[in-house]
Amino acid sequence: MSPFSGSATTRLHAAPGTWTLTAPTTAGFSVGSLGVRKVAGTIPVITAQVDVAEDGSVHSVAAVLSIDRIDTGHTKRDKDLRRRGLLDLDTHPTLTFSSAQVTPGEAGWTVTGLLTAKGATRQITVQATTSEHDDGTVGVRLTGRLDRRDYGIKAPRFLISASVLFDIDARLRRT
Repeated sequence: MSPFSGSATTRLHAAPGTWTLTAPTTAGFSVGSLGVRKVAGTIPVITAQVDVAEDGSVHSVAAVLSIDRIDTGHTKRDKDLRRRGLLDLDTHPTLTFSSAQVTPGEAGWTVTGLLTAKGATRQITVQATTSEHDDGTVGVRLTGRLDRRDYGIKAPRFLISASVLFDIDARLRRT
């Protein structure tokens, strides 16, 4: 059984400790553009950590992403995103997340915490699922949605949707 699997009643008795990234990881995102198409991209994850308590419960989740290395596959767009009115990447090169509550469910966890982007910190909730790998690592998939306006990221609504979907597929190992 995966150390991170199970229903709401299952505890992680076999997995207490700190779990960290085993390999370079990116967060994927997509946002509506011009109302008809989606723009997708990636942001490197610098660090990620899951702390599991002695009783097997997931105690905390934290991550730092290097948004100043955002890649949408379009050099001009990436340069435009750096501007002060959009992501202001020279001033705010990272995104940080720190959990406040981790609630187990049937298929994984609901993780509520604080996301800081562009100097604004707001509460956000993500869904987490896991998979076990033969090499002793655990795959963790986080999915969520945020409203870019909550972080002061302004753009004409008809150009860029307010809703940004994101997902992170990470592999963790107990350290």
